[in-house]
Amino acid sequence: MAEEARIALKQVRVIDAVARTRSFEQAARTLNTSQPVVSRTIASAEKALGIALFQRGWSGTEPTSWGEATLKHCSAALKLIQKAEDEIAIAGGPRPNLRAFLRWHHLDAVAAVVRLGSASAASVHLNMTQPAISRSIAAITQYSKQVLFNRRRDGLEATGQARRLAALREELLQELDGIATFKPETKRGLIDRLAVGMLPFSGQNIVAKVFGTLTDRYPDLRLMAVPGSYNMLAEALRRREIDCMVGILRGPSPFNDLREIFLHDEKFTLVARHDHPCHSRPVSISTLQDEKWIVAPHGTPVRAYFEELFRNVGAVPPTQTCEILSFGNAEQVIMNSNSIGLLSYSDENLKSLPDRLRKVEIDLPGSEIAIGLTVRKSGGLTAILKVFEDHLRGQAS
Repeated sequence: MAEEARIALKQVRVIDAVARTRSFEQAARTLNTSQPVVSRTIASAEKALGIALFQRGWSGTEPTSWGEATLKHCSAALKLIQKAEDEIAIAGGPRPNLRAFLRWHHLDAVAAVVRLGSASAASVHLNMTQPAISRSIAAITQYSKQVLFNRRRDGLEATGQARRLAALREELLQELDGIATFKPETKRGLIDRLAVGMLPFSGQNIVAKVFGTLTDRYPDLRLMAVPGSYNMLAEALRRREIDCMVGILRGPSPFNDLREIFLHDEKFTLVARHDHPCHSRPVSISTLQDEKWIVAPHGTPVRAYFEELFRNVGAVPPTQTCEILSFGNAEQVIMNSNSIGLLSYSDENLKSLPDRLRKVEIDLPGSEIAIGLTVRKSGGLTAILKVFEDHLRGQAS
């Protein structure tokens, strides 16, 4: 790795700490420094590498795809330092404290003196002053807590500990060289992150299918599915913690800075376990009033439709016995209980219900609903979102 392209060892430590804690503030506490120092260190690393390492995400500060690749090298480099500390401690004397304080100029000075035998020769080789070489040697001697060189009439004789540090320099250069060569133009296909908010009880199966396709086609694309309520996910979308939402459209979105993209229609459908008693007799909304129900939470279009069904026949909407946000989990609960569920299905998905589920034969008025994407108005669709939309449409058709 060219010297000007080397990522600083301080940057290596900070990148690792931010990735582990998912927070600049927590990373600062871990490193016993300030949050502005952490922010400046990450910014300088991103500027030097020409890539974004972190982004705001659902779980806090998340590594980008470039950040994930960089993090692998940073974590491996810190393990190399720890291994050197272990080996130097085993050789005798107190354990070194290299991980927190080590800098390239320390290792450069040690390696040059080990190879050339004197500080004066090392200063010429590194284009540094001899006092600067001496200060670097003194600093790393303090951190390593070891004798690194013995003075001889003709120069400095390296100890085994000094030779181990010189070897560590080469190990770190080799490991961190992978960061300098990891540039966007060297990768093919889509990269970065796609975080999708999954609205309750609708559109979730199609997202799973599209994720499967994208995983195979774009191995460098990080995919996240985040279930939640509409308001929770909408706020996350507005804060750019997620990239879009999939599910029942509000027509239009209640938030002025969000817009909706229609994908396909589904229908509200009642389903129950395949051997549920309701399948053996004629049923109506009125006769189902006393059944146990699995329905989306209050505040969702599914719940509003459910309550309207009963009010239209002069009945009190039944109390919901189980509140679930995941479509797949709802199906599992329905299959393993005496509950009836109100879910939404496309005609195609209704034909391929799980064997243990069966549609309740009843006509539901006004059951057709629009399924689609909700995205931010500003900035337009990213390349990732355009591909995601195309795949969703392909699955829906």
